[in-house]
Amino acid sequence: MANIRDVARMANVSIATVSRVINGSENVSDETRKKVLNAMKKLNYKPMMSFKTNERQLFKTIGILFPDIRGYHYSDIVMAIEEYAYSKGFDIMLALPKGEPDLEKHVLDQYFRRKVDGVIIGELYGGQKLIDRFVKSAIPMVVVDFAVEEINFDIVSVDNVGGGYAAIKHLYNNGHKKILFIPGPDNSPAALDRERGMRRFLDKVTGKDKVEIYYGTHRGYNSEHGWVSVTRHLQEHGLNFTAIFAVNDWAAIGAIDALKDQGLKVPDDVSVIGFDDAPFANYTNPRLTTVMQPRWEMGTTAAQLLIERILEKKTRLPRNIILPTKIVERESVKDIKPSE
Repeated sequence: MANIRDVARMANVSIATVSRVINGSENVSDETRKKVLNAMKKLNYKPMMSFKTNERQLFKTIGILFPDIRGYHYSDIVMAIEEYAYSKGFDIMLALPKGEPDLEKHVLDQYFRRKVDGVIIGELYGGQKLIDRFVKSAIPMVVVDFAVEEINFDIVSVDNVGGGYAAIKHLYNNGHKKILFIPGPDNSPAALDRERGMRRFLDKVTGKDKVEIYYGTHRGYNSEHGWVSVTRHLQEHGLNFTAIFAVNDWAAIGAIDALKDQGLKVPDDVSVIGFDDAPFANYTNPRLTTVMQPRWEMGTTAAQLLIERILEKKTRLPRNIILPTKIVERESVKDIKPSE
């Protein structure tokens, strides 16, 4: 069984240098770090737990960090990860920092000190800098549903840009050219990508085909953001739109409630499209048209990629897997194109 001395010998460096690489220290050149990591891979060396014992970790553990598991999105992803990891003999540790950057940093520090075998990370509101330490260490990592600047690790994401594009195009194809958009948090990469996709389609339609977009007053993923945005817009501007595109299905539900409070019917007076294809979307009245995300596939794919990284000895290039979205047509969008 290989130890830290074997790694140092193969990489032709000191034991202290190996230790610095394992702990993600900045005081190691990129060339030296690469030599040490390659030696660890070839020797299948895993750092020991930081307990006062020389026993190796008996069970392999994956650290998971997601903002929260309220609702359905992250909970479905986490369940898929757990199911696949359990089938491969891995335990999981789950942390939910609720979008607080300080808590995100604390959790990642704990995972690092506990020497988990790998990490799966969802959206980081504190930004990519929080995971630089993992990139520089020997701990495998997969990022899920989180936009990154450089692909230094495996990534599993949904085509949020394409989904936003498809949602606004669907409204346009049904004759809607005055649309109220309920945006997500401005520090959420997924929400910004959906908005970016919407804008990409709008840039293509000009002149008499131009679409007018009004922005909701409240950014967010919760139902109250949809309710407040619609209520305030109607109070300040009246009904100057024919459709609503909500950043997710919770916001869409809030928007529908606000419309009903004002005596407006969906889709007769206003059409609504959401994003996610939440479990409840098929049971609303009317049933909600939305953009489907393959959440279970995201979790399973992330766990599969990470466990392959942990178990394999050879080094391979980082993989960037983008899963497609698709429109699920139900009854909340009405075709208002004039009959020919």
